[in-house]
Parts: sequence; structure tokens; C-alpha cells
Amino acid sequence: MGCLSDDDVAEAYRRYFPIVLRKSRRMLRGSNEAQDLAQETFLRLWESRLDLRDARATTAWLYSTCTRLAIDRLRSPARRSDHVDEGAEAIASREADAEDRSHHRHLLYELAGVLPAPEMEAAVLSRVDGLNHQEIAQVLDVGERTVRRLLARADGRITRWRATRELAT
Repeated sequence: MGCLSDDDVAEAYRRYFPIVLRKSRRMLRGSNEAQDLAQETFLRLWESRLDLRDARATTAWLYSTCTRLAIDRLRSPARRSDHVDEGAEAIASREADAEDRSHHRHLLYELAGVLPAPEMEAAVLSRVDGLNHQEIAQVLDVGERTVRRLLARADGRITRWRATRELAT
């Protein structure tokens, strides 16, 4: 890792901030909160002293960091609601078009307390951001096989969770 100049950070901010802000807005409902999340992501980038010459590695790092920070916020007791909207099965679907992503985002708020962080991260990257397994593997720095396992486990947990909720009602 090299030392970042102010110019390097300013250029990264100019280049990547709109991407991180859009991602933040997809995951968090409030624009002020999304703005804060994007700013925090860039603060962490500056603190990390990441070598910004590799655009793919920088993008993967930003996606991963932003996703983790958003999940932390989603897991906050103040943000979680007491119940889940019907249709949690949509999260478990393999394909999500742009219209479904809004619904998935809402459900992910609700499921933040159900899924372990790695599974939640993979689910967000797949179902909300629309990344394919190869792209998710790059962001999470794992193999595609691991991505498939994480998503399968998330699907299983969601199915079991839904069954438990249906029995309770």
C-alpha cells in the first residue's frame, strides 16, 4: 500500500462517490442516511490507504465496505421493525429485475436480524445490487463456489424462517 495524496483521494471521490451514493440509497431509505453512509465509506477509504490504481479492486473494496456498513445500520435495533412483509420468498428467488429490487430492499431491512453477515452481504449484492456470482466473488474476495453456498444457505434460512412465522400465525 502506498501513501495516498490529497489529489488521489479527491479523484477517487469524484469518480466513485456517485456509485457509492446510489448503492447507499438502494439499501437505505433515507437520502440523508444514504449520504452519511457514502461519506463514511469514503472516510474508511481514506483511512485504509488502499492503492487506488486498480479500478476493479477499488470498486470491489467500496462495494464491500458500503454493503457492510449498510448491514450494520440495518441491524441497528432502531431500524428493524417487529414484523416482516409477506413475500419474503422473493428474496430467495434466483433472479431479480429492477422492479423486484425495491421489494427485496424492503425485505432485507426486515431480514437483517435473521441472516448472518456473510449471507446477508451475498444476498444484498445479488438481490439488491444485481451482481452476478463472479462479481460477488470479487467484491467479497471469495470463490464463486462460496458465493453459491452463501446464497443457498441464505435461501434455506429464509425458507425455514418463513415456515416458523407461518406456524406462529
